[in-house]
Amino acid sequence: MPKYKVTGGDDGESGIEFSGKRYEPGSTVEMPTKKADWLVDIGILEAVGGRTVGEPKADVAKVEAE
Repeated sequence: MPKYKVTGGDDGESGIEFSGKRYEPGSTVEMPTKKADWLVDIGILEAVGGRTVGEPKADVAKVEAE
């Protein structure tokens, strides 16, 4: 399951509840992409590693060859 960082949204204070647990800004949560998509869209979650949901991983060999 992908990991996401709780960003807190526009005010930086918004947390989320998932699977009966509360996650505050700065926390990391694992959840299915389908459940996280809308929270990423509104800025409450951010994919760990800086990638956005659905963005492919960089091809390291290709980058090094350039």
